[in-house]
Amino acid sequence: MRSLRDTNFVPEWVSITDKKVVPKIDWIKQKKLDVPYGDHDLQKLDVYLPEGEGPFPVVVLVHGGGFAYCDKRDWHLYPGFFALQEGFALVSVNYRLLPGIKRMDPIDDLTAAVAYIKDNAEDFNLDVENIFLYGTSAGGNLVSQVGLRTAAKGEPVSGVAALCPLLDFSNQSAFMEIFEAIAPEYIQLNRQVMLAYLGFDPAQDIEAAKEANIDHVLTEKAPPFYIQHGTMDPAVPVEQSINFARSLKEKIEEEKVVLDLIPETGHAGGGSEFLEKEHVQPILAFFKSLIK
Repeated sequence: MRSLRDTNFVPEWVSITDKKVVPKIDWIKQKKLDVPYGDHDLQKLDVYLPEGEGPFPVVVLVHGGGFAYCDKRDWHLYPGFFALQEGFALVSVNYRLLPGIKRMDPIDDLTAAVAYIKDNAEDFNLDVENIFLYGTSAGGNLVSQVGLRTAAKGEPVSGVAALCPLLDFSNQSAFMEIFEAIAPEYIQLNRQVMLAYLGFDPAQDIEAAKEANIDHVLTEKAPPFYIQHGTMDPAVPVEQSINFARSLKEKIEEEKVVLDLIPETGHAGGGSEFLEKEHVQPILAFFKSLIK
């Protein structure tokens, strides 16, 4: 499989070193960085604006990293540059990370960030009626949770893109048990992170696991979803996205749910596929089709 560094990057958008892929932001003329939406040091967001007059529809980008790692200006930012090209404003969000957090803390953070964006849309020249969430892995969990929870409260976003989302902790626990003998160090690290995030073992506390799983917040008021997943994902089983798409289609119109399975592809962050224009553009086209 291809590595992150094998991506066909737009040269002006990234700096590639021996160890890191770092997005460049100096080419973006209009931006406001490290805007606080809460009191914690990680409760900050960056706002990038495209060329034009606005107000602009918004893509809110939420990084992955197992609820413990990564940042709003690391490689996760790169797909957002295509959104800028397509006339979207881009808001990249940080949220509280392990250790020292409870499961709902990142969910509450993203909810607060979205509320902040809506409350301050005029100041940033943003279109409050067209806000879209875009998250990867753990970020895919967060955008799915917040997309469903805000919709249930009558405060929906216009659409959600969830890439390789971790959605079913019961399934994840079973998956880890199966593969622990094959890759013990990798699985044990992931298990430790999951247990720290949840605060319990989903294999032991079934009822608590049900409340943490995405099915617990499914609603007939759900916004449109674009779900993208690699068929050979070694970190989050692709069946989680397949099952989620099926459950969503039972709640809302089938055409509002897109399941995009990328063949022979692993987890986002481990390979380049989810950063390539050919896989980002369909998501942006889906968002554009939903603009009011």
